[in-house]
Amino acid sequence: MHAFRRIGTRVGRLLLAAHGWLVIGFLLLPVAAVVPMSFNDLGVFELIPTNPSLAQYRKLFESPDWMEVMWRSMRIAVLVTMAATTLGILAASAVARLSPRLRAATEAVFLAPQIVPSVVIAASAYFLFARFGLVGTMTGIVIMHTVIAVPFVVILMGSRLQSLSPDMAQASASLGAGPLRTFLRVIVPQVGTAIAGSALLAFHASFDEVVLSLFLSGARNKTLPVKLWDAILFEVSPILPAISTVVMLIPLAAVLPLLVLRARR
Repeated sequence: MHAFRRIGTRVGRLLLAAHGWLVIGFLLLPVAAVVPMSFNDLGVFELIPTNPSLAQYRKLFESPDWMEVMWRSMRIAVLVTMAATTLGILAASAVARLSPRLRAATEAVFLAPQIVPSVVIAASAYFLFARFGLVGTMTGIVIMHTVIAVPFVVILMGSRLQSLSPDMAQASASLGAGPLRTFLRVIVPQVGTAIAGSALLAFHASFDEVVLSLFLSGARNKTLPVKLWDAILFEVSPILPAISTVVMLIPLAAVLPLLVLRARR
C-alpha cells in the first residue's frame, strides 16, 4: 500500500510539472516564433523562412536610425541601473532596520509604482515634467525609469539583507570599522549575487519600458521600444522580427554572466 502511494505521489508530481511546462511553453510560443521569422530575406513575414538569411539583421545594424535609438536605450538603461541599484540598496538597508509593522508599511510605499497602472504614472509624470521642461529629454526618462526600477531592487535586496545575521556587522564595528567599510567589506561579499540580480532587473525594467517612454521621449529622444511600437503601427516591414529578437536577446545576454557566476559558486 505504501509503494502505491509513492508511485501515485511521483505520478502526480510529474503530471503537475508537465502541466506547468506546457503552460510556460504556451505563453512563450508567440515570443519564440519571432526568432525564426527574423531570418528572412523576403519582403513578407514567414514563420519558417524559405531562404534563411541574415539580411534583416544587416539592415538593422546598417540603419543609423535604429542604431541611434538602440544605443540611446542602452545608455538610459545603464544610467537607470546605476541609480536604481544605489538608491534601492540604501533604501533596503534602512528598511531592514525597521520594526516588522513599519517595515511592511514602508515596503508597500516602495511598491506603489508597480501597483499603480503605468498609464496613470505616465500621465502624471508628463503633467509634472512639462512644467520643468523635462519632456523629450533623457533626464526625464531616466528619472521615471528609476522610479519604476527601484521597487525591484528594494524587494530583492530587502529580503536578502533581512536574512543576514547582524552579528558580523556588529563584530566589524567593534573592531573599529566604520559603516561604509563594514558595508563594503562585510555585507557586499554576502549579498553580491543579490546586488547583481537587482541590477539586472533594473536594467530590464528600463530597457523594455514602453508606456512611460511613449509619454516622455518626445520626437528626438525615442527609445528602442518606442520606435519599435511606432514601426508596428505605421511601417510594418520584415525587419521588425529582427529588431524584436535583439530587444529580447540584450536582457538575456545581461543575465548570462550572473548565471555563470552562480553556477561556479
